[in-house]
Amino acid sequence: MKKIFLIIIILLIFGLVGVGIGKVYDNKNNWLSPKGSSWELFKTNDENKVETGDIKIEKNIGYLAQYNFENLRKRENKGSIIKDVGKVLVVEEARPTVIEKYKEEGILKENNFTSKAISFESNGKKISGMINLPADSPAVLAGRPAIIMIRGFAESEGYFVGSGSWKVADELARNGFVTISLDFLGFGLSDDESKDILEARFEKPVGVLDLIESVKKLKYVDPDRIGIWAHSNGGQIAVSVLEITGKNYPTVLWAPMTNPFPMSILETMDDSEGGLIVKKRIEDFEKEYDSELYSIYNYYNWIEAPILIHQGTSDVWCQVKWQENFKKQLEKYNKEVYLDIREGSDHNLKESWNEVIKMDIEFYKNKMKI
Repeated sequence: MKKIFLIIIILLIFGLVGVGIGKVYDNKNNWLSPKGSSWELFKTNDENKVETGDIKIEKNIGYLAQYNFENLRKRENKGSIIKDVGKVLVVEEARPTVIEKYKEEGILKENNFTSKAISFESNGKKISGMINLPADSPAVLAGRPAIIMIRGFAESEGYFVGSGSWKVADELARNGFVTISLDFLGFGLSDDESKDILEARFEKPVGVLDLIESVKKLKYVDPDRIGIWAHSNGGQIAVSVLEITGKNYPTVLWAPMTNPFPMSILETMDDSEGGLIVKKRIEDFEKEYDSELYSIYNYYNWIEAPILIHQGTSDVWCQVKWQENFKKQLEKYNKEVYLDIREGSDHNLKESWNEVIKMDIEFYKNKMKI
């Protein structure tokens, strides 16, 4: 067997020299560079292997390994210049309706902030979003707390800059917070996301990590007072970021997906053609990678931020028991976590929106010492 293996290696090496391309394909038709760690696929003296024909392949060293939490924790997150790319047209058209609703309810609020569509870079790709700036003088605005807004699942059709978070972002901005909503790759004015459905998922926390560093560079933001707000699938991204960074980013989660990966995907897939494609991709992924290295469940002890969770009992997407279990797990590590269960509220907490927003504002003010 050793002789056979040696012959295979020699043939591969001479084959590469003969054609002069310097690269080979792996078993999933991804380019592998002999200069990179993927060349280690041909090691056989490691315990963590899977069988592929006559060659044993080491797990967790393919191109998706860069996204496991252990490696992301070592990553150098890079901030870029946040660019003004125009108006948030759809949001601006929708705002008068919200203001009118406030007046009818006797709240009498006006917008005391300005909004812009923005973009920043992450891993060489452009990601768009929306920023809200409280309308104070530059002297007062300096050193403002900022909140990163992470939306949940969205369809690409009908998507607009700021989708999924703009109403909450507006309310936080009315109360003096700089808010930055990101669209993610493939949405808004952003560059395309990866064609690999799992890499497209794993790219999202990376985008948030680089956005945080970009926001810290803004002259009107206090880099020591950054918070996170997230909804639904965005909740799992937010928890991932808290674990990877280990930073004190006070975080509010609305109906978060706290069912860990890969069950967070598998349990929401049916047996339709699309669902079966996703299940097959995860099945293939787990042959090559250890999915636990990509799961929030294994890194709760890394979290160093207070978390407030809101969950409605009439939510058909996320379950109260998930949030109860999540809270229980965090408490095992003595983490600061609060769970607000809203009787009769749906996935968007529509039935208790005003009360929930007030709780969030007080939470951020308290944790950011405003």
